[in-house]
Amino acid sequence: MDFKLSREAFLKVLNHVSSIVDTRSTIPILSNIFIKCENNIIEIRSTDMDISIREFVSVDSSKNGEATVNSRILTDIIRKTKKNSIIKLKTEGSRLIIHSENSVFELNALSADDFPNFTLLDQSNSFNLSVEEIKRIFNKTKFAISSEETRYYLNGIYLHTIALDDQNILKAVATDGHRLAKTETLLKSKSIISGIILPRKFILQLDKILGDFEGDIKIVCTDTQVSFETENFIIISKLIDGKFPDYEKVIPLTNDKLLEIESELFFNAVDRVSTVNQDKTPTVKLAFDSNSVKIMATSTDSNKGDEEVIASYSSSPLEILFNSKYILDLRDIIESPNIKLELLNQSSPVIVKDPEDKSSIYILMPMRV
Repeated sequence: MDFKLSREAFLKVLNHVSSIVDTRSTIPILSNIFIKCENNIIEIRSTDMDISIREFVSVDSSKNGEATVNSRILTDIIRKTKKNSIIKLKTEGSRLIIHSENSVFELNALSADDFPNFTLLDQSNSFNLSVEEIKRIFNKTKFAISSEETRYYLNGIYLHTIALDDQNILKAVATDGHRLAKTETLLKSKSIISGIILPRKFILQLDKILGDFEGDIKIVCTDTQVSFETENFIIISKLIDGKFPDYEKVIPLTNDKLLEIESELFFNAVDRVSTVNQDKTPTVKLAFDSNSVKIMATSTDSNKGDEEVIASYSSSPLEILFNSKYILDLRDIIESPNIKLELLNQSSPVIVKDPEDKSSIYILMPMRV
């Protein structure tokens, strides 16, 4: 194997494939990435046995071949080389030789024969979404993914399709039991997804990588795996094997107390007032009254803070206790200058809506007094 390419092109791919590598793996070859050079194209792969990535890059090559090499070391070397330089790589026996400017590196290379195979999914159930649509779905829901391992079926985003008025709607939902986020988008295809759960690690890694792509992504689903594919890039992940709860039962139907408030004023006030509470579970009390919301916080060591914010509210007075972090997690999600809350009583779930995003809804569970 002998080829050369620009530092920037190589580093971009290495950042993608190294993102899932488990450097603590007890299987040495899983700490490596696979590099194969054939006819002026290199194929670079990595896997942690749950997620696998494959990407192709054009290079100037003089000799075909393949090898695996430590992902962290190779990526760090290329990252630290001079910008806009040309990187030359070749194999000599069990060594990978890297030339850059006046630098030469030699890395131990394990046999490529022992690297796990990359197997494409059955393409029979697939649909396309733009990069912008995928990133929007992730952004609107990922903050509500649970990190509690005992309820592993909540450790991801649940996707399923419904047919509505001759249209096919993709719904995405995440919940940790204390809050819920749901958004939806129109699909151009008639693909049917009865219900799959994308794992949290896969979502977070893919979300970072998508910033380097544009246009449409092909999404392929099977009963146990999912893949996101472009012409030169494929990432495949195992799905979470579990049953997602019936989230529709959590969404209230009778919340009749309506509040609308300026988003920036509301979130900034909650942020300021909650500063006094450094407890493990920071809480704020919201007191809804005629055309105002009073935000109050106290801590176990007697710190106090309160602030009143003007709002549109004409229902009976109501006080509800919330985890302030859950409120503030919505700050980067709401697109509108205003935010709407639909309330019932101090112990019932609260519906949060963005007036400029009719396709999304958020649920916050009050804390017990």
